[in-house]
Amino acid sequence: TIDEAGARDLADLIMAAHGITRREREICHEVMAGHSTKEIAARLFIAPHTVQDHLKSIFAKTGAHNRRT
Repeated sequence: TIDEAGARDLADLIMAAHGITRREREICHEVMAGHSTKEIAARLFIAPHTVQDHLKSIFAKTGAHNRRT
């Protein structure tokens, strides 16, 4: 049978279409879960600056200007 795609599946497809890397996808999922930059850094064992670098890359690939757009 064919199951309906869930929100995470759809998000992953959209991110793949934009060329978002695996690590950038992890960052996106953390952002979608409502975590702050500091929380994401702690959860993924990376520096907050690295989170910001990944977000800049994601914004450039998707045309977004910030986490809300």
